[in-house]
Amino acid sequence: MTLQGDDLHPRPSDQDSFIESLSLFTQQHRAGYWSGPFSAFMHEVLAPAPERVARSSHQYIWDMIRTSFVNDADGKDHCKLFEDELFGIDEAIDRVIDYFKAAAAGSEVGRRLLLLLGPPSGGKSTLVILLKRGLEEYSYTEEGAQYAIAGCPVHESPLHLVPHSMRASCRNTYGIDIAGELCPHCRARLEDQFSGDFMQMPVERFFISEAGRSGIGTYAPHDPTTADLADLVGSVDLSKVAEYGDEGDPRAWSWSGAVYAASRGVLEMIEILKVKREFL
Repeated sequence: MTLQGDDLHPRPSDQDSFIESLSLFTQQHRAGYWSGPFSAFMHEVLAPAPERVARSSHQYIWDMIRTSFVNDADGKDHCKLFEDELFGIDEAIDRVIDYFKAAAAGSEVGRRLLLLLGPPSGGKSTLVILLKRGLEEYSYTEEGAQYAIAGCPVHESPLHLVPHSMRASCRNTYGIDIAGELCPHCRARLEDQFSGDFMQMPVERFFISEAGRSGIGTYAPHDPTTADLADLVGSVDLSKVAEYGDEGDPRAWSWSGAVYAASRGVLEMIEILKVKREFL
């Protein structure tokens, strides 16, 4: 096939169409920022959509995947999230989708790691990248809005502020189950700054971003034989030990590990089976 010179350059109509699609994208993904105390969060955010606020990470990812489902000419559902980049591995993609579907439903599958095995250039990394990009975009939609305790290094769910003695009443009122504990950082902050008054604890909407280490964590050991656990779970910050006087103080901990960045989202671990058994 021979290409003429004009065929090598985009036509003005194509350029206008693409610019218009970019403008439409920004309108669809222009998310509203929200912040306020926990008391306002209960009235303004939780009350209108309690099931959406109480989603687990698996449920959140499954909802993101479902938004990309479309019906083809035969009336069958297929996932647009992967179809433009991955070809010939439909069976593997279906198994990945089934994993999130089962985990979102509360199956024991959710307690297992999702391990992708295959030859080089088999689409494993591309599949994970598409999942991460899908999560980033979904978090900017109204359906994908997520909220966390402001300033928390692990993006703690505000629902963890509800005392255990009142969680049964919360289930009867809102129809949601609350599972989980406050992280040590938020617990110490609640006592020091707010004297235990959790209704005044600040809450904000947060957006998933791999570059911003928010909701997506990536761990790739530089040398599998000398993998450092601190890259996953952080370590003591010696510069803060003198300030707080105790290595056990959660405020003296460096919350820089990939596990903390991945909280409320997904953690990608690259070539993890190559590290030492003791590390695993």
